[in-house]
Amino acid sequence: MLTKYFKPLQALLFLCCCLVLTGCSSSNTKPTTIKIGVLRVPNDVAVAQERKMLQAKCRHYGMKVQFITFDSGVDANKALLSNSVQLATMGHTNAVVAMAARIPVKLVWINDIIGSNEALTVRRKAHITNWDSFKGKSIATPFASTSHYSLMMLLKHHHLTGKVRVLDMQTPEIVAAWQRGDIDGAYTWEPSLSALTDGKVMINSRSMAQRGYLTANVTLATNSFINAHPNILRTILSCLNKVHLQFENDPQELYLDAAKSLSMPTSVIKKQIGTSQWLNTHQQEAFISHTFRTQFFNTAQFMWQQQTLSRPISRKDCAQFVTVRFLNSGGQ
Repeated sequence: MLTKYFKPLQALLFLCCCLVLTGCSSSNTKPTTIKIGVLRVPNDVAVAQERKMLQAKCRHYGMKVQFITFDSGVDANKALLSNSVQLATMGHTNAVVAMAARIPVKLVWINDIIGSNEALTVRRKAHITNWDSFKGKSIATPFASTSHYSLMMLLKHHHLTGKVRVLDMQTPEIVAAWQRGDIDGAYTWEPSLSALTDGKVMINSRSMAQRGYLTANVTLATNSFINAHPNILRTILSCLNKVHLQFENDPQELYLDAAKSLSMPTSVIKKQIGTSQWLNTHQQEAFISHTFRTQFFNTAQFMWQQQTLSRPISRKDCAQFVTVRFLNSGGQ
């Protein structure tokens, strides 16, 4: 199983070597288009995209904006490494992988703190009634994801490490395996979570956060873009902050715009967002400084112990990688 943990990082390191050998001169050119890697999820970027907020603001700088959809944070990291995108959203566990692989990026924004939209669901026919009855069961999750981290910390908390068969599956594979009856449960996110019919939710990521195992979706920006266009980055984050402020006060319109962006019913969007928390810039500065950097380090430590990373990560590494410098409140 350990070789499967290491595959995403191996691929990134191999790509990194290829780019070094070929010179990778693309970072020296000044892009006229800002390419933003996104996942197909209802988040602040989806709302800003639908409202054309980023497009309008970046036009003042003579820049166009292009949104590129990825299936996973692994794909987003590959694009960041090759400078095919300047910004990308992903789960914070994939951001840890980016840091360990020395991809030249910084974590500049927290899109959301994950809540009820990620959860551990078990099949009712599996007769799982308590944590002890998980022994010998098969639980699927996408490796190196926030769900994977939550699952492993949960198993550790209940002294079930090594006593449960943990399977690496992408979300469509999880749904198919569930329908065939091949797995007893899965820790995954929406919309695949709702596709696990006749299941029972044992715990969600909001509850895991309350236990001290917080997970989040974040945005990374390349160092070349940060250095060349710091004001544009601040403008982009300011637009996302406006979305977060509205989410605090009046989320209904936000649900409608996210639904339009993703061509989904509003009721589905609301369920997919769930109890996730969208922090504004002032909240983010305090949260990053006092909580998130420590959680990021703890995640990196766990992933190193699980052989997900090729090198250990220090607190200093995390402090340099996770920055609040481009929030409007102007921290370091």
